[in-house]
Amino acid sequence: MTLPPPKISTNAQRALELMALGLPGADISYRGRQLNFRFDITPGTFGRTYRCLLKAMPDGTSPDLFVLEPNLAVLAGGKRLPHIYPRSGKGTALCLWLPGSGDWTPQMKFGETYIPWTAEWLYYFEVWLATGEWEGGGAHPDMTPKRWSAEHRSWSPEAMVSGAGPT
Repeated sequence: MTLPPPKISTNAQRALELMALGLPGADISYRGRQLNFRFDITPGTFGRTYRCLLKAMPDGTSPDLFVLEPNLAVLAGGKRLPHIYPRSGKGTALCLWLPGSGDWTPQMKFGETYIPWTAEWLYYFEVWLATGEWEGGGAHPDMTPKRWSAEHRSWSPEAMVSGAGPT
């Protein structure tokens, strides 16, 4: 007998789970169907407090975790930040797990994954600030754009007629 796969929590269930953690500064809001969970976290006894934002959609896609304050780039003093994703908006997008690795699935609870992973990432970030060495381990996904990806197709009807193809 095969058991059905575990169900993915709704955003309402996720909101209850997250608020039950009792994190300082915790606040839930919604933007359309997107759950936004803002919270403060300190990675250790002597660590600074960080204001974070977890964004989650109800369809089970990978959530995004941002550090809003303080500005990590300013703290890094011009050094390239390790294990982050490119972002044009406010905050720094953390790389907490390797997509496709099975480290995270939509059935997992945020209080057992994203929240402790954020504290761990911030702990290693503070060590990195002090030593210049990233000791958090992990692998970072290849962010090199593929030449066939939509954002790198820049062809026009004229190029297609002339046979030039994509650039």
